[in-house]
Amino acid sequence: MITIEAIAPISNEDAICRLAKQNVVSDYWISSRSEKQVVVKMLVEKSRSQKILDQLQVLMEGKQNFRVLVHPLELALPYEASSTHVVTREALGIQLSGQSVLNSHYIMLVVLSTIVAAIGLIENNVAVIIGAMVIAPLLGPNLALSLATTLGQPDNIASSLKTLIVGICLALALSMGLALIYPNITLTSEILSRTEVGLDSLALAMASGAAAALSITTGVSSVLVGVMVAVALLPPTVALGITLGMQSYDEAQGALLLLLANIASVNLTAQIVMRMKGIKPREAEKQKTSLVIFVIGTFVWVGLIGYLITQLQF
Repeated sequence: MITIEAIAPISNEDAICRLAKQNVVSDYWISSRSEKQVVVKMLVEKSRSQKILDQLQVLMEGKQNFRVLVHPLELALPYEASSTHVVTREALGIQLSGQSVLNSHYIMLVVLSTIVAAIGLIENNVAVIIGAMVIAPLLGPNLALSLATTLGQPDNIASSLKTLIVGICLALALSMGLALIYPNITLTSEILSRTEVGLDSLALAMASGAAAALSITTGVSSVLVGVMVAVALLPPTVALGITLGMQSYDEAQGALLLLLANIASVNLTAQIVMRMKGIKPREAEKQKTSLVIFVIGTFVWVGLIGYLITQLQF
């Protein structure tokens, strides 16, 4: 359950109350009223919140003194179990937009996790590698890219791709540098395990992408920790940098294929799950554009996965 609070001109009081009645909200009430302004609060199931927010935004168009606030609700008594939990597109946008911004915080996370992953791979230390996986700075831009593709937002697609590419290039450069200066470096079993890609790797990445999309659209964030470890976008990137630094080009090719397979699989299944969960623009004209961009994105990822399958050695 969530609480939606509409702060509006007094002239809109009847329209907001009528909206609440039409959507059969669990409860609604007027928390304050003055000569110029009214505050209406609604107790809403998460599964119905998107429709109500869309209708309130239509009501807000052209008005300056209109605001809608959404508050999480820890408990409402009497308790009513709900089988459907869906995060609104606005909440998803806020949650993931910060992860597609190229700033000093993101760069520091990439640098630190790259150092951790590189040491873990070079020293053949699984526990250290898992630590780098949990930091997972590259997962955020991929999920933001999937959301932008689903909603048909070219600007956000470009922003997410820029952040992802910069993160990958930074991790590659740093891991290549570490490979050149690290004493007595060898191709450990942990490095070699990130230079092989098969159908099982594709299946794992697809399942992880779907799980990530389900977790953020339903608000079950604890699932993301398992996804971070399972899909592991950073270790193949670091393995690619290390093998390039060691001039082990055959192994580097395998690490590159694994990285591309993970990126393509995560984005493909994540955007499909988001679409199946009903994530789409509110405006009808934008829905057509988003569908076109979604289809193009799907073909791009399917084409890349198809190419990667042709490169696999059975």
